[in-house]
Amino acid sequence: MASKARKPRVSRIEEDDWIESAFDMLANGGVAAVRVEPLADRLGVTKGAFYARYPTRDALLAAMLEYWRRVSTVDVLTAFAEINEPPVERLRRILDLPFRRADVRNRARMEMAIRIWAHHDERAAKTMAEIDAYRIRYFESVLRANGFAAPEAEARAFLIYAYVVADGSLPGARSPALRSRVRQFLSTELDNENEAQQTD
Repeated sequence: MASKARKPRVSRIEEDDWIESAFDMLANGGVAAVRVEPLADRLGVTKGAFYARYPTRDALLAAMLEYWRRVSTVDVLTAFAEINEPPVERLRRILDLPFRRADVRNRARMEMAIRIWAHHDERAAKTMAEIDAYRIRYFESVLRANGFAAPEAEARAFLIYAYVVADGSLPGARSPALRSRVRQFLSTELDNENEAQQTD
């Protein structure tokens, strides 16, 4: 009597745990450091558990990029869109983006590692280009809702995005007072110019 084919075992480790651990390895050693055996050891399981979740290392890398696109951008901006608030408050929410998470430094290191990866990997480069464009388009839409014309909204969206990315990535500590002044400067400039345009 022929034996029944065994069903592949499903890893007891959740996919988010695999990917977050892989991102930590990426941030500390680059994409070359994301390897199957060290990742499995890190999670306290065998290589077989990895292959029960992902057919190949490349499948993991693809899943990491899709995960980052979703959790760092799509989910965040979707949550913002579901908040009923005036456009000016939404703009201030964007200016607070670097401070939303306690682990902002670590997340910034992960994103910087993806950007370095993107320098020599077309798939990573395409993902980061999509993420950047998605975020900037959203910032532009918020600025347009605050009354700015398209060319002004485009330029200011880029400036704010550069600030959001840089604050988490640049080395050195910045005091809460300095950060508050920067945010106030940006929002005051935006508010003042907006009022001037509306009175012309």
